Amino acid sequence: MNKQEIKLLDEAFALPENTRWSSFGEGHANETWLGEIDGEEPVVLRRHNPNRTEEQILSEFKCLDLLHDIIGYEVPKALYGVNQERLTEVEGAYYSVFELIEGETPPLDKVETCSQSGQALANLHIKLWEERDAFRFAEQERPGVSKETLKSGAALLAALSELEASKNIDAKYLSSAYWADMETGLDEALGKLGNLNETKHLIHGDFGPPNTLISENSGELVGVLDWDECRWDLPVYDVAGVYPFLCEIDKSLGEAFVDAYFTGLKGSSHPLARRESEIRALMAAVQYVATYKEFELMVENHLDEPEYLAQLLEQLA
Repeated sequence: MNKQEIKLLDEAFALPENTRWSSFGEGHANETWLGEIDGEEPVVLRRHNPNRTEEQILSEFKCLDLLHDIIGYEVPKALYGVNQERLTEVEGAYYSVFELIEGETPPLDKVETCSQSGQALANLHIKLWEERDAFRFAEQERPGVSKETLKSGAALLAALSELEASKNIDAKYLSSAYWADMETGLDEALGKLGNLNETKHLIHGDFGPPNTLISENSGELVGVLDWDECRWDLPVYDVAGVYPFLCEIDKSLGEAFVDAYFTGLKGSSHPLARRESEIRALMAAVQYVATYKEFELMVENHLDEPEYLAQLLEQLA
């Protein structure tokens, strides 16, 4: 952030001029800063995904407001500015200020961490299933993954070709034939998942140990962060989305996460509690769709990361 942006943001959210800002994390499309204020609680500033509209961001806040009283974990709480607005636009970007959730990111290379996260996701999904009617608005405001909501292969090829990274990617991934095959694979994967449509409720959309916080004292999981991908969709996306990432570290981590999730669902009313074998058989289809969506996010946000883009393209081949 430059000095002018900081000045405008301080004014919009009534923050002292001497607020000390430091980078607090950066994802594919968002960036956050920690704001330290003498004599007051720290705050977190977020610059939102540039592809999010004002309406989409406000609908995320609507979800977060409801989640506070439902799920049993801390979630981000957006604060109001001087005009009773929780969103302000500065130099073409949307910003919000949130309360800081106390805790630390758990170690990602431990089976215990992944088991803890899997259990937490089960708890989260049970609550979201039981309270699904409260989030029914998300069906329209934050729709799930479908052929209609995903960009076509031709559109993604055009977007990829504009990136500098395309010069370092195997030419076979830049052919119309490759993308036609990929769309066929997407259609097949979405078709297999059609039998799960009745299991939909609000999902996190990007769940995994990196988006959780644990207590520094007890080690218990206390917070779930980064809800900007939350949507009305199949809960299996939350289960399978992080699985390949954990398996890249060690396969036992991915297995621990999934095992703990299904163990946590047992005896509950959640529809996946009685369909474990079926869901495990569909994991590859879910991962294909999730990878397609991840690639779409990368090129939509002009993220020039040739190695990661090539890795995603190889997974989709």
